[in-house]
Amino acid sequence: MFSFRLRLGIILVVFFACVIGSELALAHGGGDPADERPIWTWTPEQIIEEVTRVRAGEDLLPKSWPDNKRVAVSFSFDVDTEPVWMGFQEQSSPSYMSRGEYGARRGMPRVMNLLDKHSIPASFFIPAMTMELHPQIIPMIQKNPRNEIGFHSYVHENPMRLTPSEERNIYAQAMSIFVKHVGKKPTGFRSAAWDLNKSTVAIVKEMGFIYESSMMADDNPYALISEGEDTGLIELPVEWILDDWPLFQISWPSKHVALRNAEDVYSIWKDEFDVAYDEGGMYILTMHPQVIGHRYRIAMLDKLITYMKSKPGVWFATHEEIAFYVKEQAGR
Repeated sequence: MFSFRLRLGIILVVFFACVIGSELALAHGGGDPADERPIWTWTPEQIIEEVTRVRAGEDLLPKSWPDNKRVAVSFSFDVDTEPVWMGFQEQSSPSYMSRGEYGARRGMPRVMNLLDKHSIPASFFIPAMTMELHPQIIPMIQKNPRNEIGFHSYVHENPMRLTPSEERNIYAQAMSIFVKHVGKKPTGFRSAAWDLNKSTVAIVKEMGFIYESSMMADDNPYALISEGEDTGLIELPVEWILDDWPLFQISWPSKHVALRNAEDVYSIWKDEFDVAYDEGGMYILTMHPQVIGHRYRIAMLDKLITYMKSKPGVWFATHEEIAFYVKEQAGR
C-alpha cells in the first residue's frame, strides 16, 4: 500500500509540475515546444513562424516632405534618468542613481538650451517614474508647444521578462501617470531598450498609439506587420549607430564600455545624415540627457545641428509630426 501511494504521489507531482510549467511557458509567450529546443532542431516552419512574427510591411516613405523639403530630421531624447538603472540594468546603488539624476539635473537643461538656440523641436520618450521623480522636466519640455512627449514604459522594465497580463497592467499604470503629468495621452510608443516580446505589438495597438519606434528593419517609415496582419501602426525605425548609449556610455552591469571621442561620433552621425539627405529619406537620432548632456558631447551635438542647418531643405520635425504626415500621404 505504501509503495502504491508513493508511486501515485510521484506521478501527481510530475503531472502538476508539467501543467504549471506549460502554463508559465504560455504566459511568457511560449507554448511552442520548439521554444525550449536548440534552434537547429526546429523545423523550417517553426523558424519561419518565429522570424515573421513582427515584420516590416509597406514602405511608407512619402514622395516628398512638407514644402518639398529634402530630408526629415527628428531628434529624440529618452529621458530615462534613474529608472534605466533600476529597471533594465537592475542596479540601485547611489552611484548608479546619481548618473540618472545627472540627466535630469544637468543634461536636460543643456539639451533644452541647445534646442532653443536652434529653434528646433524634439520628441522626448519618458518612463512614467521619471515623471514622478523629476516632475520639473515636463514643463521644461512643454515650453515649446511643438515638442512631443512619448510613452516609454513604467520604470524602464525589461519587456522580455513580462507576461502579457503583466505588460498590459504595467503599461496601464504608466499611462495613468503619464496623463497626470502631461495632460493628454501620447501618440507614440517606444519600448524600453528597443525590445518587444510576443504580446507587445498587440498591446500597443490596443492602447491606441499611432506609431511605434523601436524596430530596425529600414531607415525610413514603414507599416508594421504582426502575425501576418497589418497592425495599422506606423514604424519610425531606430538604429544603434544613431544612438548615444552604445557609442558613449559605460554600463558595468552589461559589460558595455564605450568612451568614444566626440569627433568620432560626429563623423558617424554626420555621414549618416549626408546619405539620408542624398536619398531624400528620414534621419532619427536617439539620445539620452544623462549621456549626451555632458559638456563636450553637447558641444558636438551643437556642431552637428549647425552643419545640418547649413544644408537647404532640412525639415526638423518631431516623431509625431512625421508619423501624421506619413499617415496622410499614405492614405492610411
